[in-house]
Amino acid sequence: MIYKSLFIATTCILCLGAGVLAAEYDASNFSADGRKWQPVPTGHIPGKDNGAGKGTHNAGEDCGICHRPDGKAPVIFTIAGTVYEDRAGRKPLQGGEIIVQDREGHVISVTSNEVGNFWTQAPVSSNPYAIASHGGVTETLYYTDELGFHTADPEDTRTWQYKAWVKSGNHVRPMVTIAPIGGATDPSSRMSCNMHHAAMGSRGGLWGMGKNTLASYPPARLSFKKHILPIFRNKCVPCHIPGATLTRLVTQSDFEGEPLTQIDHSKSLDLVSYNGSSVTTGGTTWTKRGIKDMTAGYEDNPDASPVLAKTRRQADGSVIHGGGAFWSATDPDYRAIRKWIAEGAQDN
Repeated sequence: MIYKSLFIATTCILCLGAGVLAAEYDASNFSADGRKWQPVPTGHIPGKDNGAGKGTHNAGEDCGICHRPDGKAPVIFTIAGTVYEDRAGRKPLQGGEIIVQDREGHVISVTSNEVGNFWTQAPVSSNPYAIASHGGVTETLYYTDELGFHTADPEDTRTWQYKAWVKSGNHVRPMVTIAPIGGATDPSSRMSCNMHHAAMGSRGGLWGMGKNTLASYPPARLSFKKHILPIFRNKCVPCHIPGATLTRLVTQSDFEGEPLTQIDHSKSLDLVSYNGSSVTTGGTTWTKRGIKDMTAGYEDNPDASPVLAKTRRQADGSVIHGGGAFWSATDPDYRAIRKWIAEGAQDN
């Protein structure tokens, strides 16, 4: 039996968008743009693909070092990693569900144990229109066979691609993009979400709980720097940050499609800067609105401010934020932001 390996490299999950696209999700729209509004799959048994064993060792480390074809471990994983309660990776999330759907519609569901670890050997399908990109270098993995069909080497781990969600209770965090399984340059490598998304990494840990950021908030005179900015840093990074926030090139339509399916998942919005930002990288300038633009002027109706109106679960249960619903109107984080806006949304 040939085992394929997948380790989730989460590019996190936020995107302030408006409206939900009703669509049938199949191989024809398997791209970041085509799947950005896809709801979490239902109808499966949570944890149906859990791997056997206790698996409490090396939480937060790269599982692919050992659990790969040439590794030390006797078992080769296809999905593995560690999930946390918050983006900072301060506490493992026990009982979190990691849901993956591949291009062929196969749903894989695993749950995390007491140290946040999850793993499985369930296979993931190959995408015949796969692209590999990293560090400004792009490689097309697809080719046209003798019958005129596009295909890619199904043994190349970079062609094993997926959309993913992290679920904790009723709280769901969707990925904003389609991600590859193997490394960007090595077709046989395996990559854990913890390689680039560990607690102290640039993107934070894979996380899923809708827990409030601070233990408590004052009833009045909230400080932007002390109370509000930590909420935005916890909930909105890494999508709404300064600089480039384009989804990586993964599919043919990202690279040469009409229209292109690569998206800017920040929506030109920087939610870690009060006044916004302007950053030039590689000759491209990224100018983004800031927190002030989403909150100032809503003193008389804080609930109508975009940062609250789009990120809370609607009365009918629907979600209009591409990154999922973060709270209800009664949650502490929501009430803190609401009070701060009502007090003038000051940079205090």
